[in-house]
Amino acid sequence: MTLRTRVLLGFSVVFVVVIAAAFVTVSAQRAQLYDQLDDRLRSTPLPPEARSRTPVAAPQAVEDTPPAPATERRGGRPVDGDSLSDLYVAVITPDDVARSVIEGQLLGDVPDLRQFVDDPPTGEVLVTVDGVDGSSRFRALFLPGTNASLETVIAVPVDDVDDTVRQLTLTFAGVAAVILFVLIVIASWLNRFGLRPIGAMTDVAEAISAGERDRRAEVPDPTTEAGRLGHAFNVMLDERDAGEERLRQFVSNASHELRTPLTSIRGYLDLYAAGGFRQPGELDDAMRRLQVESERMNLLVEDLLVLAKFDEEQPIDISTFRVDEMVRDVAALAFAGHPDRHIEVVGDDAIEAAADRLRLHQAVAVLVDNAVRHTPDAAALRV
Repeated sequence: MTLRTRVLLGFSVVFVVVIAAAFVTVSAQRAQLYDQLDDRLRSTPLPPEARSRTPVAAPQAVEDTPPAPATERRGGRPVDGDSLSDLYVAVITPDDVARSVIEGQLLGDVPDLRQFVDDPPTGEVLVTVDGVDGSSRFRALFLPGTNASLETVIAVPVDDVDDTVRQLTLTFAGVAAVILFVLIVIASWLNRFGLRPIGAMTDVAEAISAGERDRRAEVPDPTTEAGRLGHAFNVMLDERDAGEERLRQFVSNASHELRTPLTSIRGYLDLYAAGGFRQPGELDDAMRRLQVESERMNLLVEDLLVLAKFDEEQPIDISTFRVDEMVRDVAALAFAGHPDRHIEVVGDDAIEAAADRLRLHQAVAVLVDNAVRHTPDAAALRV
């Protein structure tokens, strides 16, 4: 699973948790409001019409009597001042007729009681029913009849509860939309400044592994973590290339320097095979110079063995020696390798120095060898 997939999955989980929390909150609030309505219905006292098996007829209006004001009449029957509410009470007569007992003046609709008339429950029941006109819904409490009372239905509208739940749902929907927008912005920001540069660096690394060694990662913003990683990645590649270049240069130099003592040794051996070094002391002097060349070759071999640590400086072996003798040895070894060249050492003074003899010998030998190789054969060399 990629990092981008994990980030998207994490944001999706956060959004799902927000939606679930909103759903649980709305459901809990709705249940609490309905519980309050149910408690109100259960605590409502029954009217006299419901406490008697004999229904009390509603008083009829007399023709000569002027009609009561609208605030005192409802449903063609008089109501008292206590009816200024949203309470609805009805009784079901023995002949299966639902008759309104109380209709609060705040009601805009009345509940549809056909389910209680056609199939009355056997016990106390709390249900939500639609209104007759369909403009409201009601929470209704059905109370079964007894030997002394009629079946009674007490109801109150749930419009306010529905409005509250609807408003709460819309609020949570708006909050969820804002959270979703923020998550999208954050995901886009992370992808642009974090994941996309890392993906680009991965592509560059794969391209370098495929042979495109000059590729480098783009660093759009070096202040971010991804930018700093890209910069460090590029620096690492540059250091690698520089190290490889130093390694190639070292191998080239070592090969060049190894060629010089090998040529000298081979020249001395050829001279000996041709009958040279037969005078007293000549062979000993030749052996001494060959020993110096072998020591220099040994030093070069040791340098090759530490190629893995080419950044580390090798220790300097300081000793006191005759520089003039060392220079004459270099010239003699160069002449042994190139007997057709004229090589002269100028200077008879004895010169002592405290230095690394082998490395100084190596440096002078390189200079002499370069002079021999890169000058005409007729040119005389003077050290």
